[in-house]
Amino acid sequence: MAWLQQLFAIPFIVATLFFAKFYFPSDLSASFWGWMFVYVICCAIDIYCYFKALSLADVSYVAPLLSLVAVGNIVGAYFVLGQVPSLRGLLGAVLVITGAYIIHRTRQKHPEKLTAHKSALLLILTLVVVRSFFSNIEVFMLREANPTTFNFYSSLLTIPVLLATTLVIVRGKKLTNYWSKVQLDVKQWYPLLFFIGITYTLNMLATYQAKVIGPNAGYVGAVKSAQVLPMMLVGAIMFREKVRRIQWLAAGVILLGLYALGTN
Repeated sequence: MAWLQQLFAIPFIVATLFFAKFYFPSDLSASFWGWMFVYVICCAIDIYCYFKALSLADVSYVAPLLSLVAVGNIVGAYFVLGQVPSLRGLLGAVLVITGAYIIHRTRQKHPEKLTAHKSALLLILTLVVVRSFFSNIEVFMLREANPTTFNFYSSLLTIPVLLATTLVIVRGKKLTNYWSKVQLDVKQWYPLLFFIGITYTLNMLATYQAKVIGPNAGYVGAVKSAQVLPMMLVGAIMFREKVRRIQWLAAGVILLGLYALGTN
């Protein structure tokens, strides 16, 4: 999924290039491509950690932990962009961390999934640290180019990095089986992959445009992290995951924190 998501999004990303000025590689500075090199490496780590965590643990467990990204974005915006959070922003960060901690502690009461949840937690924490950095260096490149051009180059360059990672993880005879399974999965899930390609493109363009016009990068990240509630609902409704009352209350605490961060 890590590289298939990007691959299925490319046709739609290319279509968006006709609606804004396109910057050719020679139009962009060496600094832009230096940041881009760092960005695609970090982005590949982020995507792998995200899908790996989802493959190990329940969606209703992973989603609240992803809200920690909002806190990471605020911290990253301070160190990378020099954007200072307000007292309300710091209070919001504390609420988000509190809610995520409550959900994590509640899930530890399920011993049959304890190992998977611990692994998922480490993956999400890695994602939070990496994303707190690269989601803020996006601003440097967006200021020089535009959302459509940046989305095209970043997605196109991330695919070979993710494929190279795949070749390292899946080696030898397993590689043949891997490609056979990928072909079967693509045929089976083509409509959903098509849908993912469209939604990923729209998601990224909206995020990048918001960072261009928003007051600060941390604000955009906080608003986007409100996905925690619909993701928990998806886990409970579609995948029949058991979500306790205290977890919904903790999700409410997280949403209050995200509101404080969003109005920071």
